[in-house]
Amino acid sequence: MKRRLEALLQILLFLAVVPGTALAETLYYEASYQGLFSAGQPLKIAAISLETGPLEQDLIQSVMRVTSEPYAFVEKHYPFRVRYRSIWSSRAPGVRAMEIYEKTHKIKHEIVWVDREEGRMQRYRPRGKHAGQHVFPVSLRRWLAPGEEFQFHKYGRHPVPRGIQDWLSMLQAVRAGRLETGAVQKYVTTDGKHLYHYRVKVEGRNRLEVDGQQRWTWKLRFDATEEGKKGAAHRPVYVWLSDDERHQPLQFESRHPLGRFTIRLSAAAASAFQ
Repeated sequence: MKRRLEALLQILLFLAVVPGTALAETLYYEASYQGLFSAGQPLKIAAISLETGPLEQDLIQSVMRVTSEPYAFVEKHYPFRVRYRSIWSSRAPGVRAMEIYEKTHKIKHEIVWVDREEGRMQRYRPRGKHAGQHVFPVSLRRWLAPGEEFQFHKYGRHPVPRGIQDWLSMLQAVRAGRLETGAVQKYVTTDGKHLYHYRVKVEGRNRLEVDGQQRWTWKLRFDATEEGKKGAAHRPVYVWLSDDERHQPLQFESRHPLGRFTIRLSAAAASAFQ
């Protein structure tokens, strides 16, 4: 089940925000798994919310929440909760900070500050290995609960290249661009620890049923390699964007050795967060 959750999270981090705008947006999705552990039948495993809104100046924040709570089978065997936050600039491309919170049988919580002056990624945790080496950024204290403190843990593995993205800001950049069959875009992204080189190709235009409606979409393929390593960092992730000015993410899909993971836009998933 741990491998299935890791594969699901890989796809979840492709969820994105409104392209080229600071308008608020909330989207809801439902994730399903189909494969060996579901006897070949689709199994709903998570509800997802994605909220986006402006902070100050040109900065925008996206907050993604994921829960298995509505699905009894997953809650019984492997319940999980995820929160991923990202701050990025709508004017000067690049991510500024990220928060990763995962709760399964244990809790993982980390906040990453992209220090553009130093050219390094600073990773902070509730109990950092190198507490005192850096002070937690004042601008990110908004992410902490009352009385909560984070300490410097360590640097990311690599220097920060200019215009570095995380997965959310990368897809935002794709959404903001012009889409046409055969077009290819390239990005350098990070999870706060590693660097990934993404190649994004527009495979074509097709129709897709989403939430009971037929929609014209653009189908994109995301491939990645990890800095310093050979071979693919993960299997291809396919993303369907609406064929209109919003380029709204409608569906995500990835095949894993254990099965296929699909995430679809779903208004019904909103009830999990009310």
